Amino acid sequence: MKYSWIAVAVFALALASTGLVSAQDPGTVDTEAGKGDPTEKEWLEQQKQAPDETTEEAWLEEQGGKIDTEVELRPGTEGAAAQPYKPYEPPKVKKKAVRDRDPDEDIIPLKFHFHGYYRTRYNWVGNVPTPKGSDPNVSNQQFPTKNASYGYMRLRLDPEVTYGPNPDLPIARLRFTIDGLDNVVWGDNARVFSVPLFAVDQSKTDINGFDLTESLKLERAWIEFLVPIGQVRVGRMESQWGVGLLTHAGNGLAEWGDFFRGETFDRILFATRPITIARAISKGDSRQTPLIYAFVYDRLTQDPVIDSTIGAPPDATGALNQANFKPFYTVFPERSVFPNAYLTNLDRRVSEIVNVLAWFDEDYGRRESDELFVGAYVVYRWQRSTESRITIPDVSWRLKHSLKKKRNLAITTEGEFYAILGHSGALALTENPAYGTNTPCPRSPAGPCNRGEARIYNVLARIGLMDEGNWSTQLEGGYASGDYNITSGALPPNELEPGPDCVANGTCKPTLTTRGFNENVKVGLLMFQVAQKAVTFQALNPFNAVELGATGSVWNAKYFMPSFRFTIVPGLEVHTQLLVAWAAELDPWIYGNKVTSCGFKSECFYGWEADLALRARIGANDIVWIDLETGMMQPYRAFTDVGNPAEGTFGGGLSSDWLWTVQIRAAMVF
Repeated sequence: MKYSWIAVAVFALALASTGLVSAQDPGTVDTEAGKGDPTEKEWLEQQKQAPDETTEEAWLEEQGGKIDTEVELRPGTEGAAAQPYKPYEPPKVKKKAVRDRDPDEDIIPLKFHFHGYYRTRYNWVGNVPTPKGSDPNVSNQQFPTKNASYGYMRLRLDPEVTYGPNPDLPIARLRFTIDGLDNVVWGDNARVFSVPLFAVDQSKTDINGFDLTESLKLERAWIEFLVPIGQVRVGRMESQWGVGLLTHAGNGLAEWGDFFRGETFDRILFATRPITIARAISKGDSRQTPLIYAFVYDRLTQDPVIDSTIGAPPDATGALNQANFKPFYTVFPERSVFPNAYLTNLDRRVSEIVNVLAWFDEDYGRRESDELFVGAYVVYRWQRSTESRITIPDVSWRLKHSLKKKRNLAITTEGEFYAILGHSGALALTENPAYGTNTPCPRSPAGPCNRGEARIYNVLARIGLMDEGNWSTQLEGGYASGDYNITSGALPPNELEPGPDCVANGTCKPTLTTRGFNENVKVGLLMFQVAQKAVTFQALNPFNAVELGATGSVWNAKYFMPSFRFTIVPGLEVHTQLLVAWAAELDPWIYGNKVTSCGFKSECFYGWEADLALRARIGANDIVWIDLETGMMQPYRAFTDVGNPAEGTFGGGLSSDWLWTVQIRAAMVF
């Protein structure tokens, strides 16, 4: 209260000032009994029957032919300072601004843009692997096979609202991503038993066998706006870097197959061009320069019910039947309903910061389509509850360079490399006592814990030659590091991690050394999307460790894939590719053999695959897409060798029959 008298004095002075201003305002003098100046709306109505200009003479006639220059006080303002009464002036409404101006003048430049696509695909797939033991006529060590035919669809809408004259770089932008019938399979698939002949209810079962709770879903929403030194983005948004090896937004239509999901983060992003800012300050030159820096903070989603930090013992059968790949609970903990209580659980959240430095030169080269991009994307991810600390350095490049003497010919190359390094209590891969009791790190008192290490390396590179609009050829190669002991001793006959991963006292650290490419990096139609996914799922699903296996893209492999495209006529192309691949390492629990370093050994050969596609684009701006895709794959020993139960090797067993597929996709892109 010491200085409250200052606030009282200021408030009183403000009231007094308001009274003086009112006394001085000639517009408050009544022109008619009980009325002040007409409002803008009233004045506009008057102008509809009045001449365009109100002259002083006309106004004098209305006032009785004289101008009163005597001092007049407002009623109720006796004692206030008298002010001379001023002649009438029409209300300060600019007639041109109301009557003659362009309707678009002074209107906020908001624009609405609407993009998206609808796609639907029908697949026929031959000799699809089904669960071991599901066919009594086939050995339990072999995958029975069946043919499959199914269709699915997706409607994606990408509306945006922009503010500013430049739609490519607006002052502000609001963006959405909305998915409808998201990869929902054709027909009624929600029932376990046969569908009634006259079924009428619609099902919303997706390609992975899950029933969607809603047919239309808002996937993303975020804003972007310019600031004096760059751009800011805030909200739930897509994440894409390089070719998408680490993080892929899943936007648009894939060349082979379809994107089923995309990376989405709750994100705050600031991006700027440091050289542009420095030159603008020092020289007043604000021309755009290629160097870009961005700082990103992400909040990753978490399991809404299960908290992996709450300890619970495995079941009585021990680690073999319930290895601690995921928490095993007899009672599931729930979020507290106490106001704001669950918002205090900061240690359960997964956060990351990303620093990006890139050189993106769109003016590079001789042709407008030439470009040069090279950059680094460094992620630091952490979670307190699992004592997780992960660092992911990622470098990416992209180049299109037109040849000097043959301007239609261009050399292209792109690629990406990343490493996942660090440790995590979420990688508690084993219950083996040699790794210590099931206790998160750090523990008190000091002792062994179930923290796992990560050491993963993945790379993809492409190089090609193209005659733009006519043909192109490309060689792609990639490597995803393997792990011959993926469960780190939890499952027989795997031993404890050897070598440098063992601490001085002989206790070893479980180490994960394999993780696949992002599932949106499509390599072939069958080898990784069908065969390998089935083999790893069969081995790891009983132990709740499917996340450690293949996702449908390259996993534990090295491969080469030459491809060729040819334009038959404008709007009609033929695409073909040949894929050969070997495993990086063989884990006997997944495959039929154990090999610690595969090279190009015959027992590590996955097989080969050939794909052919005919692609048509119809209408203005290629609004309609029709794609006919076919493929065939011959599995080899890495898939087909059968493990020996006597030795505890249960992997492998894929049929040596050809896998084949015919697929057709129709889409409208707008």
